[in-house]
Amino acid sequence: MKLTFEVWPNMPWGRLEAAGPAWNSWGDKPLIWCAERVAEYGYDGIDVIFAKIQEIPEEEYSDFTEQFPDTLRELGLEFGYIGAHSTFISPRRFDREAGIAGFKKAVDAAADLGASSVCTLLGDGYYDPPLNILLSRKEAWNQAVSAVDEVAAYAADKGVNVSIELLQGSLVNRVPLLLRLIEEVGRDNVRATVDTGTFYTTVKPFMDVREAIKEIGELIDIVHVKDEIGLPSIVQTNHTWMGGGVVNFAEVRESLDEIGFSGYCSVEWEGWQAGGNIGVGEPAGLGLADFDRVAVEAREFLEDFGYKALRKGEARTGQA
Repeated sequence: MKLTFEVWPNMPWGRLEAAGPAWNSWGDKPLIWCAERVAEYGYDGIDVIFAKIQEIPEEEYSDFTEQFPDTLRELGLEFGYIGAHSTFISPRRFDREAGIAGFKKAVDAAADLGASSVCTLLGDGYYDPPLNILLSRKEAWNQAVSAVDEVAAYAADKGVNVSIELLQGSLVNRVPLLLRLIEEVGRDNVRATVDTGTFYTTVKPFMDVREAIKEIGELIDIVHVKDEIGLPSIVQTNHTWMGGGVVNFAEVRESLDEIGFSGYCSVEWEGWQAGGNIGVGEPAGLGLADFDRVAVEAREFLEDFGYKALRKGEARTGQA
């Protein structure tokens, strides 16, 4: 497996009432600057939330598509994936169409920049937000299948994978449903993203995490490595610093080894988006937004559980 680091813009999902105008210390830094830091801190690769790429002015994008891949090669980094959470399910036709079109733009960026996958949730929910009030489950499922099929066909022509992330609150909130979706779409470039926080707060009540990873098996191309605290809300995504939650990192590593996983284990730190007890940020509402600390200390923590970068050379330690 490869240890990578996920880079975020400021306000990654727009306003997002639960977190407000969320800020992190790398949020306004150029992507090449971020890549240099990721390499310096000893990771194998970089992953990028799509809004960070969308911030690049249109007149500069062409030059960036030439410069960024060259920089990554010089730094010895891979470009793992682009995160582009998109509206695939909605009673509002125009929102769904915009979500699919936006995801295709992320696929274009992945092809331009050399990312292997584009990762998405099946937004905008179904159980949370409760779209079930306006859509039957059958209609929502058909929308999900057709949207994934459309974007996967588009991505296949560009040599890019589409990786679907299971999340409580969305229509695909169980392992059997994730496998059913991938089977019904039936395209070789559809993969699965495992989020360790989600698996311990919302998958584990229904099945053993080790068994869940085994069942998804070779479909997994991305693992979001984070810690989580379950809360009395349907989504339960309240992020806590590594070691403070319910994730068994050793079990995940062992499970991935058992299936011969060789994809990306990405440090996905979302606790900087400080929210209340409804989720999003750290439980105390205090976000750790210093990404230099995050990059170093997350890697050091994960190394204790066998998550080691494949890169040669010594990684930098301590705060910047």
